[in-house]
Amino acid sequence: VPKTLRQRQSLHRVASSFRHADAPGGACGGGGGGGDRDINGWDKVMSMSLHESKSFSSLEFLQEHSALGVQSEHYNSTLAENSKLSRKVRALQDQLAITSAKKEAFKAQAQRLEREFKKGRDQTDSLQQDLLEARREVGQLSKEAQDAIFMMTEMRKAHISEVKLLQRGLQARGSQEGMRNRVNEMADLVDKVGRAVVQRDEAVRDKTTMEGKLNKGLKDLRSSNDELSRLKKTSKRLSDDLKEARRKGQYTPPQPNAAIEEDSDHEFEVELQQLEKRFEILEEGPAGLDVLASNLSKDKQELEKRSKAQQDTIRSLNTTIENWKRLGAEKDQQIKDLSSKLENIMRNQARMEEQIAQKQRDIALQVEDERAALEARISELELECDSARAAADGMEKAQSRLTRELVKVHEQFSGAAPAAAPSPVTTAEVLVKTGEKLRLAIYKEGNKVEMRATELPDGVEEKVPVDAGLMGELDQADPWTELFARTGVDPGPPRRIVVSTKLGEQEVPVGPRGTSVLLTAYRYSAKRFYLAGMDLLSQNMLNLTITEQNMTPALKAKLSKCSDDRSTFDALAAAVTLNASGDALTVA
Repeated sequence: VPKTLRQRQSLHRVASSFRHADAPGGACGGGGGGGDRDINGWDKVMSMSLHESKSFSSLEFLQEHSALGVQSEHYNSTLAENSKLSRKVRALQDQLAITSAKKEAFKAQAQRLEREFKKGRDQTDSLQQDLLEARREVGQLSKEAQDAIFMMTEMRKAHISEVKLLQRGLQARGSQEGMRNRVNEMADLVDKVGRAVVQRDEAVRDKTTMEGKLNKGLKDLRSSNDELSRLKKTSKRLSDDLKEARRKGQYTPPQPNAAIEEDSDHEFEVELQQLEKRFEILEEGPAGLDVLASNLSKDKQELEKRSKAQQDTIRSLNTTIENWKRLGAEKDQQIKDLSSKLENIMRNQARMEEQIAQKQRDIALQVEDERAALEARISELELECDSARAAADGMEKAQSRLTRELVKVHEQFSGAAPAAAPSPVTTAEVLVKTGEKLRLAIYKEGNKVEMRATELPDGVEEKVPVDAGLMGELDQADPWTELFARTGVDPGPPRRIVVSTKLGEQEVPVGPRGTSVLLTAYRYSAKRFYLAGMDLLSQNMLNLTITEQNMTPALKAKLSKCSDDRSTFDALAAAVTLNASGDALTVA
């Protein structure tokens, strides 16, 4: 607006200077009537120029308003995309929360399974230790049973030999008198044999006692080793506690007492009673041996039963150990599966976070690029508007000077005021869209508007009527600029100057990426068309002139089948596409 005010002030100063120059008695001289006509003509030109300046101001306001509207629409679409992305981010956050909860649940389950597995391992270790103890006891009992069976066999053989000797001695003593001394000798021999057997039994008893003591010592030694290992673990744990407590206390583990005890009096009495019973059995004869054999058989059966029971226990314990091992392997596999699932979840989470960050960076870069493109486009439009305004001002000044000179020439050579010829509203030399250069002039008489066009350099002037319908399609603020832009040449035959017909205006997707373009199509002839469009995303202006030189045979065939303006517009919209850079239209 300030630019327009300065232009108006400068125009007023020029007009006042011209009035003083053309007034009676001025520098140029002339009659009073001529001066009045000059003043009236200049007032008309000034009023026309001021009117056109208002139209340019209105055009600037409309362009500014349209640019702001497109920018606001683009910002609204960006806000909508941002809201969609925020909803996606919230959904991803919810999914992440669910994944974290599942992760905590899996972690708790893994810890619980690990505790159960540790408990099962401890139970397996204790069962294995009990199994080893049972095996050692079974081996010891088997050895004792074998020793008892061997001793029983030897005692039975000795008893049978003694009985046979006694029988032969009794037979000899009853048959002959001279055999008595010999029988006494045999009795002494038997007595010696009995004492030898008793000594052997005592030696066996001593051996059994020593073996018992040895087994007891071995048991004590194993228990001492187990106790020692437990004490070592306890000592290590206590040492760690002492280190944490800065060695405020000291712990000395008790040493096990592994001394071997002597036989007590009670055991000696029991063994003595067993020896007396054995002698009583020997004195009783074969019946006592049978009783002893039966007792030994019972002891043997009891030992066999105990051995069988121990073997069954060992087998059941082995089965239990195998079950625990299988269960531990299953738990280990479950832990591995859960660990792999957890790793996959963590990788997916990291990938999603990286994608979200990348998308945010891409959106920010895209917004910055679009903002820079809009600012550059606004600056270009401002420069174009300023240049168009300056050109229009120069044209107005040249037209006013030309009118004044024509009036002076007519006054000088006619001597009288002839009938005023119609003066053009505006004139211009334009390079039209079809490629020709034309001189165009607008004449207006009442409501009738006529355009006179001449094809340069040596064409014939043609009159093109402008009806009310065409005037309604033009911009009312500046109709002649748009009318000149829509003027072109129909090659015919016959060749003539025409104003293009508007086929339609619609938002259409244009290939190859389906870009939304606001497309307007104009027709000059059956083979000449003009397409004007605007990329709604980048706000770039796109123009394309289709003539007989660049029209493809496929497009020509499609246009020949079109019967109305709508089908022609659709055929043209389907035939155009964007170039590789996306800043111009081409025929596909």
